[in-house]
Amino acid sequence: MSVANKLVEDSYDLLVEKVSSIVARISGNVLGEKQALMVQTRIKKRMSELGITNADQYIKYIDSNREKESGVLVSLLTTHHTFFFREFTHFEHLKAHLPELVKKIRARGDNTIKIWSAACSRGQEVYSLSMFLDFYLSKIDPTMKYKIMGSDIDPESVRIAANGVYHRREIKSAPMNYLANHWARGTGDISDYVKAKKSISEHCEFKVYNLLTFHKEMRNEKFDIIFCRNVFIYFKTEQIHEITKNFLNHLHSDGYLYSGISESLSALKLDIKNCGPSVYCHKVLEEVAPEKIISERLPTQAASVIKAVTSVPKKLRVFCIDDSSSILTLLKKVFSEGDQFEVVGTASSGIDARDQLRSLKGKVDVVTLDIHMPEMDGVTYLETYYESSHPPVVVISSASRDDSDAAMRCLRAGASDFIEKPALNNLLERGEEIRTKLRVSYIDKSLTKQHVSSVDKEFEKEILIHEPENKFRVLVSSFSDQKNVIKFFHELHGPQPATLMLFEGQDNILEALKEEMSDKIKYPVEVVDSVSGKFEPGKVYIADFKKVFDQAHKHHHDAKTSVMIFGQCSKHSGEQILNWGNAQLLLEDIGINSSLSEVATDVVPVTSFAYMSSEYLSRK
Repeated sequence: MSVANKLVEDSYDLLVEKVSSIVARISGNVLGEKQALMVQTRIKKRMSELGITNADQYIKYIDSNREKESGVLVSLLTTHHTFFFREFTHFEHLKAHLPELVKKIRARGDNTIKIWSAACSRGQEVYSLSMFLDFYLSKIDPTMKYKIMGSDIDPESVRIAANGVYHRREIKSAPMNYLANHWARGTGDISDYVKAKKSISEHCEFKVYNLLTFHKEMRNEKFDIIFCRNVFIYFKTEQIHEITKNFLNHLHSDGYLYSGISESLSALKLDIKNCGPSVYCHKVLEEVAPEKIISERLPTQAASVIKAVTSVPKKLRVFCIDDSSSILTLLKKVFSEGDQFEVVGTASSGIDARDQLRSLKGKVDVVTLDIHMPEMDGVTYLETYYESSHPPVVVISSASRDDSDAAMRCLRAGASDFIEKPALNNLLERGEEIRTKLRVSYIDKSLTKQHVSSVDKEFEKEILIHEPENKFRVLVSSFSDQKNVIKFFHELHGPQPATLMLFEGQDNILEALKEEMSDKIKYPVEVVDSVSGKFEPGKVYIADFKKVFDQAHKHHHDAKTSVMIFGQCSKHSGEQILNWGNAQLLLEDIGINSSLSEVATDVVPVTSFAYMSSEYLSRK
């Protein structure tokens, strides 16, 4: 390893250590050596968003923007631990028992549901509950109020929670049904952030409490629901016993206590009984099965809420549409976790999906849909075939949710929700978000009209490449890839940077390639043997990799660059490509692992190249 490379590596090690320390201090989530590569990969994506090219620069940026950037880093690195609507099973239990709870609260002469989110961290759970109750109480009893108290031992976390400001990336994990019109986009320097509106924040308050001592400060306050999830792992058994006992003293006799799914309280020998997945209540509580409440005198909408939960099949039958075999394999793993889903079919294009879904009519409960596919893309599929009897559709795509011509068209054409497809190696950790959004789309299909949340409308934008003269694109391929390459150029629109097409060992056919491409694409094509300066935007240059790569790098190293590899490239070429530094690197998903796979920005089907490259180059 050269001295220069060793210094770069040391700088990234220092950056990873610094970022991990910040995240651990705020969230309690300790990121060790096993997570170092994940941390570094996500940091590089954040650096790319900021236009920062090396670790030392980012360290200085963090020091100068500590408060703002700390929140971004926690969001970036702990979304699989702390996120909106985490462990949705508990929300489903609450929804099923909400009509019964409302009735009992009315019977004791009260008109307010009181909830405590203990150990609420930065407030995601509190605002999740507020969005959730706002959605369902209006259908069960519009006159019933609710009040949520969030508490945490960390004053900084409580301050962040009370402020109710989150990065746009984080709020995307919430099911779109519940976002509604509850969030507003920031302006200026905080335009990538959203803030909770009064419609949900006015029901919430935040306090600093230590779970070991709260009973000395809280006095006689009682709650209908207490959430204390995924925090008992930090306590000893005797402490858990004491905390739970104190919770019960502050829980109404007909209330519910929710702990983390993996945190069983049944062995504590307290006067509690298990009444759901990690859900507990006083032993004296006589539970009423949700479906039995339907026979009582309730508003029609309240009955429909109960039916929406009790009519969910034991396993939701999922049909997955995606042209990546790797993605389909990972989605099958996502849906095989637990026993709530069953993949009953897959398709690689809209045409294939149309034919299969017709033959499976009545045997599919929910559909996942990619956007960029051959033959018929996801947008065209929805606009052509989606109607009221179609199973709910959740889009899982590499497209940005803000893209007006892809994501937003899908939502307006009938999709229930949208998930931005993460990098292949991060897909499994997003499994809970995927499963939650599919269940919500199925359960609430009878309660929700198609809509786009107000905050999604505020972020909606057209993907256009500004200042193409300061951007650059490198495309590495072989003659056998030409069909895909030509399709790639057909999918581009608007101003384009210069594109350099590189071939390995095919110098003798470059003129023939030029003639073929000139007839099939709208951009001027030129063959070059050397590079004496910057290429012109809007043109395509064809060259031998060995002859011009280093020269092109010399003249374009300071340009924002997107590099795409169709098929495979040689080991030597791969090493040279890595020297480009902070460029976006897209690899074709052909099921072959290479040294580039570990450091690539993403590994996707070539059908996603045009969109992902353009979206990256469109960022300022």
